Amino acid sequence: MALSTVTIYDTMEWAKKLSFNRNSAIGNNLEPALTAANMVMQTILGPPFAFWWNSQELVFTTSPTAYSAAISGDISITDGVVTLPVTSTFAVGNLVIPSGLTAATFLNGQIIVVETNTGTAITGQVNFANYGPTADTGTLTNATTQDTTIAAPEFSHIEHASILDISKTPNNWVELKIQNNLALDSRNARPIFIGPEVEDGNGNVTFRVMPSPNMAYPVAVHVQLAAPLITSVNQTWSPMPDFMRYIYSWGFLALIWAFADDARFQIANTKFTAGLLARAEGLTEEERDIFLNNWNQQTGMGPQKAQQGMQARQT
Repeated sequence: MALSTVTIYDTMEWAKKLSFNRNSAIGNNLEPALTAANMVMQTILGPPFAFWWNSQELVFTTSPTAYSAAISGDISITDGVVTLPVTSTFAVGNLVIPSGLTAATFLNGQIIVVETNTGTAITGQVNFANYGPTADTGTLTNATTQDTTIAAPEFSHIEHASILDISKTPNNWVELKIQNNLALDSRNARPIFIGPEVEDGNGNVTFRVMPSPNMAYPVAVHVQLAAPLITSVNQTWSPMPDFMRYIYSWGFLALIWAFADDARFQIANTKFTAGLLARAEGLTEEERDIFLNNWNQQTGMGPQKAQQGMQARQT
């Protein structure tokens, strides 16, 4: 399937012909065209909508053994930030615990949240006075085996996830329950829940399972991808394919007409929402209603529809 070949500029020119030749990109900021395009893109690619052409399968294997790395070098604390010399793959947001330190013994057993990892040292917040730099040796260990960090730069949200139960013969896939807030858990068993825990700002997402895995279970996570940011009218509507053109074109035109106080806004808006809901699959009635309510409030249609309803009841 080919991605969109239509640029934002193409859609602007189409909308211009239906808007009495009014330009939708005014000045160097190219507004309101850029904001309109981003709003339409983010609406189509955001919850509750899920499209097969905007998804990705992420895979990893849980580990029942906490990852450890050797501390060797100068340890220092400056203004509540500790620097621990360690060559490791600890990700931002990981919970780690130092042990075996012979000089900075007060750090032994203290839990630290990784804030940065330069490749040769990690930093994190601590409640201790300034210290060092002092040479020391020891071990830095993940506080939990529930977390796994993988590269997922376009991650938006989990659609569904499965875990391969290797404790049974034959092995069988079991669906994981998605929960966005998972606590630490010392129980060891086959995980039942999964959720995104933290993102390090560089496209690496840490997923947490619960309870802690007692075996090396393969996990497959089916995710929806986030909408790309439109910063130029020369960008295309990708990742949306060309067969979605009738939807995003009406959505763009609806917002341009709304910005211009054009009375035809409602016509384009109805075509956009009807086309989007017709293309979407698997939505519940509640999800459809929530989307329509949110979109109507966002575009100013909510008060208008409420007023029309009151007038209808009075007649």
